[in-house]
Amino acid sequence: MTPASTKKLAGKRRLALRTPQQLLLRASMRDITPPIWRSLRIPDDFTLHQLHRVLQIAFSRLDYHLYEFRAGERRFQAPDPEAEETYEDATRITLGELALEPGGHLTYVYDFGDDWEHDLLVERLLPMPDAHSPDRSPRLVDGARAAPPEDVGGTGGYERMVAALRDRTDPEHRSYRLWAGPTYDPDRFDPWAVDHALALAVAWGAI
Repeated sequence: MTPASTKKLAGKRRLALRTPQQLLLRASMRDITPPIWRSLRIPDDFTLHQLHRVLQIAFSRLDYHLYEFRAGERRFQAPDPEAEETYEDATRITLGELALEPGGHLTYVYDFGDDWEHDLLVERLLPMPDAHSPDRSPRLVDGARAAPPEDVGGTGGYERMVAALRDRTDPEHRSYRLWAGPTYDPDRFDPWAVDHALALAVAWGAI
């Protein structure tokens, strides 16, 4: 049996003995100040791919780039012709199998061109609500600031865009405003709208 197979088997055994729970996760984008973050409640029977879908909605992404999760030496991606064969399948590994505890963390990377890195910190483990409660679904608890738009060019491109948007005399102000849209405000975040989007995605089977 390979080391990877041994880890998977051990994870499944731990999962069988584990009481279903929710993880209170704080997801923070790296290398951006002031910080952009989201606090989320996630059932631990969610796969890493389902967590990816939640994070896409929480950070207002469009989900058309590759991604990966990192947990220590382990790497996870969804099956894709461009994914490396050394990665474990993110659609088959649940959060419960990783046996995360408060203080544990994962790294989430989205878009291998812009390389958006997110630190995922487990703040608390919460009991699973009643089977008929809507709170069994992933929920947004809180957050701050709008995420960078897709394909802005990584942290450097994001900083340039924010500077141009805030300076009407900047020669690129108009082009960035047209590209980002009239309502984009890097300091504004609407938690109700994001939580509602999560609820709709669950109802439509998109997560």
